[in-house]
Amino acid sequence: MTEILYKYRSLDNFKNFVDIILKNRLFAAPYKDLNDPMEGQYYYRTGELNRNIRSKLTEEKGKLRLCSLSRVNNNELMWSHYTNGQRGVAIGLRINDDKYTVRPIVYNGLASIQNQNYNDQTAIEILSHKLAVWSYEREERVFIRDKHFVNIQVVEIILGRSMSTPDISLIKDLVEKINPDIQIIRAQEIMND
Repeated sequence: MTEILYKYRSLDNFKNFVDIILKNRLFAAPYKDLNDPMEGQYYYRTGELNRNIRSKLTEEKGKLRLCSLSRVNNNELMWSHYTNGQRGVAIGLRINDDKYTVRPIVYNGLASIQNQNYNDQTAIEILSHKLAVWSYEREERVFIRDKHFVNIQVVEIILGRSMSTPDISLIKDLVEKINPDIQIIRAQEIMND
């Protein structure tokens, strides 16, 4: 099992939040559905990557689905960007890394590919590189093929600092009924003020 990783979530689509804690799974999206417009791009020099391999890479990237997680639970930008202004949650979870390919993102720009470097992991390699501007996310990615969900173990739910009292109460009651072993934490307790 991995260390605890975090999925920052708005509660705007409450059904998806309930699905995560009820079924212990996360949706894995195609890379084209992610928010970085450079996602899946890579460098190659003319003559160093033939058309056949470029086509295979496009096909392989298209078959992959991924789930983006973070190694940190107290990043103000993550809370602001992904939890509807701290009215959402950060779900702490573990993943069986024997069952899934879990890779940390390398923030050194786009991957550079050559014919001789191509193998069955090249598409994952391409999707494991991002521009340095995203480094605050401290991202880990889970990659799968032929499935839409990644099985997880939810261990904690961190409640955003701006979450309403009724939402806090609802989430606490819901978690108590679904899985009382899930720890509920207020964001104020973990933030570095």
